[in-house]
Amino acid sequence: GGMEGEDETSMVEAALGLSPQIFINEVLNMVDDVRFQAFEYCLQEGAPAAVGAATATNKAEELERGVNAICNLVTDVLNKRMNNWEMYCLRKCLTVPEGFVAPEDDNSSSMVLHKDGNSDSELDAELNFLRKKLADANTESEELQREITSLERQATYKSSLNSSITEVLKLYEDKSIQDNIEAIVKAIPKLHQKMKVMKRKKVEAMVGQNVRNVNFLRDRKRLAPGKGSSPSTEDIQEVNAAVKGLRQE
Repeated sequence: GGMEGEDETSMVEAALGLSPQIFINEVLNMVDDVRFQAFEYCLQEGAPAAVGAATATNKAEELERGVNAICNLVTDVLNKRMNNWEMYCLRKCLTVPEGFVAPEDDNSSSMVLHKDGNSDSELDAELNFLRKKLADANTESEELQREITSLERQATYKSSLNSSITEVLKLYEDKSIQDNIEAIVKAIPKLHQKMKVMKRKKVEAMVGQNVRNVNFLRDRKRLAPGKGSSPSTEDIQEVNAAVKGLRQE
């Protein structure tokens, strides 16, 4: 039955000094230690320096919130991956093959196969099966390594981003930069005033030109032969249009 098989497996593991769960727990603890140390390093290296006490406290709190958010995201992904890895190890890699028992000779570290009538072909088939399992385990390990590498790159990017933000904040707090900004702010009203003067001069120039055009038009109509001194309807409309244009200007 199932319980009998589990007892036999436990006996074999105990005889060989094996403990799959202890091994898995140690690996998980190592991964947790690396993750914890990585984010602790981010908190220590990303802490703002050379600023006022109040500003430093605010920046440290913002940094801690950001790092904790990233840490939670990484931890969720990592926990799912490591749970899959644990199940795979327990089911595929760290199981005792059926029929294998612990050797009676304590000096021997090899496994003894107790099966009747085993032929070379059966042994080859078993060996090929184990090789396939090993290849699958290597593939899974490579995928896990790629995931871990990707997470490390993301953590490095976030750390670099925090460092860049800190440098920008330091630059902004520099007194010379603040002085330049204040000088620009003070110069803006003067620039607006100069633009108004230029616009007024431009309007005055356009008004003078339009007045000259109207006078010229009136004189031309007055001197035109056969038209008399009275302006025509078209002349009045042109003058009105020019005056309206002046008012709109």
